[in-house]
Amino acid sequence: MTGPSSSIRSLIAAGLVLALLASGCSVVLTQGPPKPGEDDYDPTGAYPGGVPCTSTRMWPLVDLGFMLWAVALTLNYDNRDDQIDGSLTAAAAAISTWIGYRRTSACRDAQTVARPHPPPPG
Repeated sequence: MTGPSSSIRSLIAAGLVLALLASGCSVVLTQGPPKPGEDDYDPTGAYPGGVPCTSTRMWPLVDLGFMLWAVALTLNYDNRDDQIDGSLTAAAAAISTWIGYRRTSACRDAQTVARPHPPPPG
């Protein structure tokens, strides 16, 4: 099939792929604390140079904003295909938000444990 409808479908497909990739910020740009077997894993949990992971919640919040934006747009679509595409995009952003939140929470926990605790008063 050729013609304008083919071009429009290709453009819509490219837009959907771009939206799905954009909604994966947390998956791509956050890192949890090292796991056993990884090169930078410290079995003592001390991490003298600092825990190599992402503690900022910026990327999960970007994904959350993108998810809310996708939901708002999807609610206003009249076309069933657009509603399905918007729902899938919002779901991808929600999953990315959840993954990023879990990674950053684990990082913050590892950083808390790795910090030297002050000696008890006494």
